[in-house]
Amino acid sequence: MSRIQIYGALTSLLSEMDARYKKAKEGYEFDFETEISPFLNTNKELVYHIEEIETDGRFDPVTRQKVVEEFLELLMSCHAGRFSKKLYKEKFKFINMWIQHAYREGHIT
Repeated sequence: MSRIQIYGALTSLLSEMDARYKKAKEGYEFDFETEISPFLNTNKELVYHIEEIETDGRFDPVTRQKVVEEFLELLMSCHAGRFSKKLYKEKFKFINMWIQHAYREGHIT
């Protein structure tokens, strides 16, 4: 998968996560077996592609790993309406910032 394809897929995933979080905040209860588990299984591998993107020294292996960890946490948390909106937005912004950086500066190893 190219860097551009990964970027497109990750930004689409961020949009879908945001939509799911808004739905959960409005009171929708996601079913784990039919909605959450397939979503996680489908998207975990995509998130791990972040580890293959290298940019300048700011997006070092430790930072890439942190982005992956935060992304994986939000993959699950976006289904819980009780998850703090402030924390959700902070994590979302952090992930989005590094995805944008990887798109501008990165290449696949």
